[in-house]
Amino acid sequence: MRICELYKEVKHMTNEELVYLYQNGDKQALEAILEKNKGIVNKLCNKFYLDGINSVDREDLEQEGYIGLITAADRYDFKNDKKAQFITYAIHWIYQRMNNYIIKRDTNKETSLNTPTGEDGKTELIDYIEGVDYSFENIEDRIYHKQLRQELEEVMDNYTTLKEREILKLHYGWDSNKCMTLEEIGDIFQVSGERIRQLKTASFRKIRNSPWGMVKAREVFIEKKRKLFYSIPGTIENMNFAERYLKDVM
Repeated sequence: MRICELYKEVKHMTNEELVYLYQNGDKQALEAILEKNKGIVNKLCNKFYLDGINSVDREDLEQEGYIGLITAADRYDFKNDKKAQFITYAIHWIYQRMNNYIIKRDTNKETSLNTPTGEDGKTELIDYIEGVDYSFENIEDRIYHKQLRQELEEVMDNYTTLKEREILKLHYGWDSNKCMTLEEIGDIFQVSGERIRQLKTASFRKIRNSPWGMVKAREVFIEKKRKLFYSIPGTIENMNFAERYLKDVM
């Protein structure tokens, strides 16, 4: 039965049902997928503009988001035992498409190192470049963060539910670097922001009580004492995603 014949029922169909129809030759199902998820595309577009990215046309950016959504519909793997819900998977592709579009636009522009940037209009691009840390310690931190992320991924797979993992990844920008509020995640799952908070708290408790969590909590406690003793600056300010997440867990 075609999607056009089920128009009144489309709102009650899940993304997964629509994607399955689309992947099995029902091209009209794609129109339903785009319509059903246009709010998510709009939300991600808003996040780029809230971050000060206003050098691109909004309509063009939204179009890139829809292309990312179509890519997700094409690539979604029903055979993957650990597959996320479609919308969580799609957010990664929507963000990636939008982000790559902005980067490509910026790359094509000839920007002077002395071009004013930032909200004050006084900070120059060269100031940012000179502030980049190319030291060995910075490389060492990157390796540590990558390892920590891998450990967290494994622990979440073993100790949390699929929905809990998806909530954490959306809230902390795991795959997109665009963190979503609990209310925004609630809109995706069609529950209240309070319910999302409860699930987030439950997942933290599970991770904290896991063998990995108990060992890591001790390591974090010892490291904090060491940094306080030697007055090492930037303990909190320089935390990347993995450390911010770990801070909340512990």
